[in-house]
Amino acid sequence: MNLFDFLPAKFFSILSSSNKDIYADCIFVIYKTSSNISYGVKRELIIDVLTDYFNDSSDVTFMDEKEVISDARDKASFIIRKFEECGWIYRVDDNNYVEEINFHDYAIAFIETMEKLINNDRLEYQGYVYSIYSLLFNNEDKMLPSIMLEQVFDNIKKLINGLKILNSNIHQYIDKITKLKTAEEIMDLHFNDYEANIVDKSYHRLKTSDNVSKFRPKIISKLESIRDDKELIKVICNQYVELEKVSSVEQGYDIIIRNLSDMINAFNNIDTIIRDIDHKHNVYLRQSLVRVKFMLNTTTDLTGQINSVLKYIVSNAKQKALDYNNDYLPEDLNIFEIFPQSFIDEFSLYTATEGKREFNPQKLNKTKVLSNEERKKYLIDFKKKSELRLNKKVINEYVLKQLDNRKVMNASMLPLNTMNDFIKLMYIFVYSKSHLVSYYILRKNKIFNYNGYRFNDFEIWRK
Repeated sequence: MNLFDFLPAKFFSILSSSNKDIYADCIFVIYKTSSNISYGVKRELIIDVLTDYFNDSSDVTFMDEKEVISDARDKASFIIRKFEECGWIYRVDDNNYVEEINFHDYAIAFIETMEKLINNDRLEYQGYVYSIYSLLFNNEDKMLPSIMLEQVFDNIKKLINGLKILNSNIHQYIDKITKLKTAEEIMDLHFNDYEANIVDKSYHRLKTSDNVSKFRPKIISKLESIRDDKELIKVICNQYVELEKVSSVEQGYDIIIRNLSDMINAFNNIDTIIRDIDHKHNVYLRQSLVRVKFMLNTTTDLTGQINSVLKYIVSNAKQKALDYNNDYLPEDLNIFEIFPQSFIDEFSLYTATEGKREFNPQKLNKTKVLSNEERKKYLIDFKKKSELRLNKKVINEYVLKQLDNRKVMNASMLPLNTMNDFIKLMYIFVYSKSHLVSYYILRKNKIFNYNGYRFNDFEIWRK
C-alpha cells in the first residue's frame, strides 16, 4: 500500500506553492464554517466567507489559465476550484438542486492534525492511562472483548506517541539553545516558550498529576491474565472472524497474542522513555544556564579572561566577514600555544628509559608562616568565593532569608542591584521544581523592567 493510493497526487501541492499561507488560511476558513454542520455547506455561503477573507487580507493575486484574478469574489471561486482539483473538497447537489461543498474524509483527518499542531494541544497522559484502566477493569460486558482490546491498544499507542513527542520537543529546544546569540534570547526562550509549552503543559504534569506509574502494575497484570486466558482468547478470535477482521481463528490468535505482548512491553518500557525525557530536560537546563553564565561572565579570573578573548575573536571575525572553517585572523595565532601531537611508529627514534631512581628524602626549606591578619584575609576571600557558588542549598537559604516571615513575595521585590542578583533570580526560577528546596513559584502575566533588564514577574511561595 502506498500513501497516494488513498490521497490524490496533487493533494499537497497547494501547501508547497508560493501562496501556501493563503491556501492554508482558506482551508481553515472553510473548515470552521462547516465544523458545526453535519452535512454539506452551501457553495454560496463558502463564497461569501472567502470573499470577506480576501477583502480583509493582503492584495494577493492568482493566475488562472494566464488570467490574473484580483477581484475578491473571483478569488473565492478560484479557491474552490483549486481545492476540488487537488482533492480536498467535492461538490454535490441537494434535493433542491443547491450546490453544496464537503471535505473528503482524509482531508478532515489531515486538517484536524494541522489544527492540533497550531493550537499546541496539551497531551493528556493521565486521560489515556485512565481510559486503559477503565476499559480493562470496568467493562463488565458493556463492550465486546475484541472491541475493548482494540480500544486499549489504541490508547496505549497514543500514550507512547505522546511521550515520544515530548521527548522530541525537548531535544529541539536543546538545539535552539546552541543557536541563540545573547543571554536575553536564551532567557526569553526559557521563560516565554519552554516553561509555558513544555514544563507547564507537559513535563511537570507528567511527573505529578499525570504520572503514568499509578495504574501501570494493575494494567500489566490484567493484560498478562488476558493473554494467559485461553478461553477468553478463543472468544475474541471468534469475534474477530464474525466482524470480518481476520479470515480464520488461527490468524486472529496470532494477531491478538502479538498485540497483547506489544502492549505489555510498551508499559514495561515507559520508564526508559521517561528517563530519557528527564535526561534531556536536565541537559536543556544545564546548557541554558551554562550559556547564560558564559555570556554574562565579566570576571577577571582565568575563565573571564578566556571568555573575553573568545568574544574578541568572534567580534573581529564578524567585522571582517571571515569563515573560521577556512580563514583566520593573524593576531589570533599568538594567543594560544599550539604544538604538534606525535605518536610512536616504526620510524620513531628509540629513547632509552631512565630506569628506577632511588628516593633520597630531603629536608624541606622553612616556609613562610602566615600572620593572623593574612589568615583572616584568606578566610574572608574563601568565604566570598564560596558564596558565589550557587547550588540548590545556597539558593534555598537565600530565598528563605528574603521571605523572612512572609508566606509569599514577588520576584520583583528581590534585591536586583548587581549581575549576581539577576543570576540568583534565574537559579530561583530553575530550582523551583526541585523537591530539595523549600519554596515554589507561580508565574504572573506581568513584565517587570528594572535597570535595563526585563523579565516576567513571578510569586515565590514558602512550602
